[in-house]
Amino acid sequence: MMQQPLELPPLRPVRILVAGEVVLDRYLWGEVSRISPEAPIPVLQVNRREERPGNAAFVCASLAAFGATPVVLSVIGADANGAALSAMLSGLGVDTGALVQDAGRPTIVKERLLGSVQSTRRAIQQLLRVDNEDARPLSGPLEAQVLAGLERELARADGVLICDINKGLLTPAVLNAIIDSARRQRKPVIVDPRMADDFSIYRGAAALTPNRYETERATGFDLSSPQAWQRAAQRLIDGLDLEACLITLDRDGMFLARRTGSALHIRTAPREVYDVTGAGDVVLAIFGLFVIAGAEMELAANLANLAAGLEVGKQGAAVISRSELAQALHRAHHGSAGKILGLDKLLPILERRRAEGLRIAFTNGCFDLLHAGHVESLEFARAQGDLLVVGLNDDASVRQIKGEGRPVYPAADRARLLAALEAVDYVVIFDEPRAEKIIRAVRPDILVKGEDWRGKTVDGADFVESYGGKVVLARLLPGRATSRTIEQLRADKAR
Repeated sequence: MMQQPLELPPLRPVRILVAGEVVLDRYLWGEVSRISPEAPIPVLQVNRREERPGNAAFVCASLAAFGATPVVLSVIGADANGAALSAMLSGLGVDTGALVQDAGRPTIVKERLLGSVQSTRRAIQQLLRVDNEDARPLSGPLEAQVLAGLERELARADGVLICDINKGLLTPAVLNAIIDSARRQRKPVIVDPRMADDFSIYRGAAALTPNRYETERATGFDLSSPQAWQRAAQRLIDGLDLEACLITLDRDGMFLARRTGSALHIRTAPREVYDVTGAGDVVLAIFGLFVIAGAEMELAANLANLAAGLEVGKQGAAVISRSELAQALHRAHHGSAGKILGLDKLLPILERRRAEGLRIAFTNGCFDLLHAGHVESLEFARAQGDLLVVGLNDDASVRQIKGEGRPVYPAADRARLLAALEAVDYVVIFDEPRAEKIIRAVRPDILVKGEDWRGKTVDGADFVESYGGKVVLARLLPGRATSRTIEQLRADKAR
C-alpha cells in the first residue's frame, strides 16, 4: 500500500477543460420554530442567503483554488441566474469563453432550504431541495456551438475533466468528440460518470471515477467485498479501454485499479458525515488535477480521498483549498496532535482560511474531565461556522479560576482529548484566566459560550461584535459539570 505524502507536492501550471452541466447552487439558511398552520410542514425563518457554483462549475472552482486555469465548456440560460453564475466563475479565475448561452432553457438552479430546530438547538440540516432545469438533449445548432468551443479550447488544454449529471449537455456526439479528439492529441480525459446501465459512451477515456452504486449498476456486480471491487474495476478498464478506474466506496474509502494490473485500496478515516453534496465533484477535481499535472495516479487518488473526507464534513458544496488539504495531510501523519498549535502557527493558518471565505467559530474553557456536556457544546459551536478553534486554559490559569487541586489533568492531556474530537479543528492553549486576549488574537466570526453566561459579561463579546461578528450561547446538558463530578467522587470516597 502506498504511503500518503508527508506534504502536498508542488503543481506545474495546467490548463484544464471542464465539460459538464454548470449549476447555480442557492442556499437559504434559517431556523425552524413552528409548524405551518396550513399544512404539517416546518416554517423556515430565513436569515441568510448564499449562492455557490455547483457540479461542473464547482469542479472549476476547486481547480482554480489550487492554482490551475479551468476552462468551462457548458450551457447556461439567457437569464439572470446564468449571468450571476457566469460572473461568479469569472471572478474565481475560470475561463468562460466556451460557456454557451441558450435562450430556450433555464440555467440549472438547485435551491436548498437548510434550518436548525430552534427549540432543541440542533445542528443545521437540509429540509428541502428545489430544482429548476430542462434536461432535454441539446438542439443541433446548440450542439454545434458546443463542439466549436471544444475544438477551439482543447488545443490549448493539458487535459479534460467530464462532470456528467445527464442534463442534456453531454450528448453522445459531444462525449465522442471530447474523448476522440483528446485521445488523438494525447491529452487525458477523466470522467465522473452519470448514473447509467451502460458506460460505453465513455469508451477511450483515461479514467472513470464512479461511486459504488454507479459501478454496481453499470457492471452488475455487488460491491460488498474487495474481490468484487477488483472484478468490477477490471471489467470497466477492459470493456472501455481505460487506463484506470477509481471507485469511490463511501465508508470503505476508494479502490484504484490500473490497466497494468496494479490495485490500491485507500481506506478513509472514520469521521462524521455532515453532507455528501459535492464529494464526487471534489474527487474528480483533485484526482484529475494531479493526474493531468503529471503525478502518479496512486498519489492523486490518496489526495482525492483526503479532500473528499474534508468535503463531507462541510455543509453543501464547499471548495477545499490547497492550505486545507495540506493541513489534512499534516494531521494524517501527526494524528490529532496536529490540531494543537501555538498562536504563531495558528494565526497564519486562520488568515488563509479567512481569505478563502471560511467563517471561524471560537469557544474557550478549562475542559477538565471532558464529559457529554462538553461534547454537545463543542458540536454546537462547530455547527455555527466552517471551522472551530478551541481556546484552552493552561494549568496555572485553571488554578486561578477553579482553585487548588485543579486541573485534574494537565493542559497537554486536556488538549489531546479535545483534539481527538471530530468537531474540533484547532486547539490553542492560553495562559490567562480571561479569554479576551486570545479572542482578540484569533478574531473569530462567531464566539460561542454556554447559556449559563446569559446576562453576564462574556470575554471578547464587545470586540467580536464591533467588526460584525456574533456571540451565540449554547444549550447546556443538565446535570453535567466537572466540578459537580469531582464533588461527587470526593463524597463517594469519604463514605
